[in-house]
Amino acid sequence: MANVTIPPLPTVIDGCTSTQTHSRRERDDNYWGVIVVLKDRWRVIVDEQGDQFILQRHYADPLHRGVWRGQSYYRNRDSLIAACARLEPLSGPSVTAILSVLPDRIGGKA
Repeated sequence: MANVTIPPLPTVIDGCTSTQTHSRRERDDNYWGVIVVLKDRWRVIVDEQGDQFILQRHYADPLHRGVWRGQSYYRNRDSLIAACARLEPLSGPSVTAILSVLPDRIGGKA
């Protein structure tokens, strides 16, 4: 079973402000558009424009400078779920359950 964590809450909820600052850069750990962080340095985000889901992997080696890198890009939920099912660390009912609540399509016209 995948180890799934819930991303941090937005910085403003009902007038209360969080002390955490969110980044607008997709490569950062504190990127504002994180949907879910998955096992083994994987996460799903929504891009800055809200046009696509991005499956990212975190690389800790010096070559990639310890940042998140997009591995694949999706416009619909079913394709994202299928991609996660192909990656052993991301497969499993808990990952599918979390991703299944995403909208069918993202960005553009349905």
